[in-house]
Amino acid sequence: MKTWCDGLLGRQVAGLVGQGANGGFLCPGCGMIHGRSADAVYPLLRMARSSGDARYVQAAKAVQDWSERNVSRADGGWVNDVFLNDWKGTTVFRATALAEALIHHGDLLDARTRQAWRARLAAAYDFLVGYMTMDTGNINYPVSSAYAFLLGAEVFERPDYETRAREFAHACLDYFTPNGLVFGEGHPQRGRTPKGRSPVDLGYNVEESLPALAMYALRTGDKAVLDQTLVALRAHMEFMLPDGGWDNSWGTRNFKWTWWGSRTSDGCHPAYRLLAEHDPRFAEVSTRNLAQMAACTHDGLLHGGPHYREQGYRPCIHHTFAHAKALAAVIDLAKSAPVARETLPRDTPYGLKPFPEIGTHLASVGPWRATFTDYDFDYMAPAGGGHASGGALSLLYHQTLGPVLAASMTRYKAVEITNQQAPIDATHQPLTPRIELVQGKDVFTSLADLAADMTVEGDAQRVRVIARGRLLTPEGRGPDTAVTYTLGYELTPSGLVLTATVLGLGPGQVARLIAPIIARRNEATAQPDARSFLVSRAAGRIVVRSAEHDFEPLVVPRIFNLVPGFQAAPLTIALTGGHAARLEVSAQT
Repeated sequence: MKTWCDGLLGRQVAGLVGQGANGGFLCPGCGMIHGRSADAVYPLLRMARSSGDARYVQAAKAVQDWSERNVSRADGGWVNDVFLNDWKGTTVFRATALAEALIHHGDLLDARTRQAWRARLAAAYDFLVGYMTMDTGNINYPVSSAYAFLLGAEVFERPDYETRAREFAHACLDYFTPNGLVFGEGHPQRGRTPKGRSPVDLGYNVEESLPALAMYALRTGDKAVLDQTLVALRAHMEFMLPDGGWDNSWGTRNFKWTWWGSRTSDGCHPAYRLLAEHDPRFAEVSTRNLAQMAACTHDGLLHGGPHYREQGYRPCIHHTFAHAKALAAVIDLAKSAPVARETLPRDTPYGLKPFPEIGTHLASVGPWRATFTDYDFDYMAPAGGGHASGGALSLLYHQTLGPVLAASMTRYKAVEITNQQAPIDATHQPLTPRIELVQGKDVFTSLADLAADMTVEGDAQRVRVIARGRLLTPEGRGPDTAVTYTLGYELTPSGLVLTATVLGLGPGQVARLIAPIIARRNEATAQPDARSFLVSRAAGRIVVRSAEHDFEPLVVPRIFNLVPGFQAAPLTIALTGGHAARLEVSAQT
């Protein structure tokens, strides 16, 4: 946390003529001061207590003053940003951070400042009372309101706030799938797709909703909320990868997926670390995820993915001040007992685990971990282009070598314009393995057919998946004549075999199987022949072979996508009607 707080101090604006920008944190990645910058008051004061350094107190006061000058409104709410985004729902997060700062570290402030912050917080709660309902925003907002109102009850000795908190917490208990996943990250919150799926996003669940419920349960001792939260934490833990990344390759809001979590939520640690006495594996989740965040931290700031720095992308500072809050809560509330290392679900080769509510299957065979999805809740409808569907292989991971394939958005778009970064060049391309047909400006892809059929079977030694669908644009349009595809996957301890076939191509039309193999720019690659490709890593090599078709020449040695932040070598194979391509992925360790 010190690294991150020092990173914030190094980007805090000071000394400008006038007071407008002073106190805010200038974002290197976005070229702006994010409206929620004053969420940092909590971690900054926590750092002041830990270090005894008054600079952190001054920084907290300065950023709170910036917030009041720029994003505070007369009705008690805060807008999300100075410009472009006047959403006030994020007032619940600002109120939570300010309340935590006052409860745990208010004594570090001078009396005048402390009283001013209390008065401003009181106005925020007056706003939230009339603003927040179970239907406000996605489910993370009412869930977070349960914890926010509980804090307000403590600060202001308001039993009515405590009642409101309980109402939110218990209403949220209806937003869990039979498998224990939180749903409601999409509109309508209780909506169902033609395949019966619910709107679920892993990133927001593990980094915002479940931590809020966990901290509510810890403060109140509410058994019903605690029991459901524990079930949910175990269910979501299934999606943690061995390196501490979260597999949100399928989530409704994966446009903010960062591998270690999500761009503007707070972090999984208050849930998993603070409830570790109920399941020691929870502490392991927190430990691994923090290690992944540390690996993505450079020059004091948390970057939006593992390869951002190599690709030349500056970090969005929002990641840092948001996730520093989660660490502050753990430092303030966690017991200091030593934590033993534990085995997590995806460490073990168990075969298949289906999650029908999201049309997603997790496979674990030998050293390989894979995710297959035909999830059809389109957060970005009618434009489409969000998470992969159509029977996609949205993740392939090797226990020794790490990520091999990972889904990006099907078509990148800044859904939340001040919360996502912009591509800087033409190498920003989709990462998801897919079949693609290009006609003029139209791109028809196997990732876009929400009605595709996917069958899955297997055991601990072999998993087979077959997906059939139509090549469509993200909006759901097909080419002039219908073009269908079949994708087959077989996962064994030896590796993955992927087969691809298209039918219905017109004269002269050529589709392509595209398989972007994750490879840092500094990782050596080789092509021993026209049908083989190798990626060398410290612990071994990834080997990709085409059985019957030559790989097309690489147009660029690497592509990149902001979601989830990987560089990759874009291998392509030309497909003509009825002729199957076969791709084999293995590892040498």
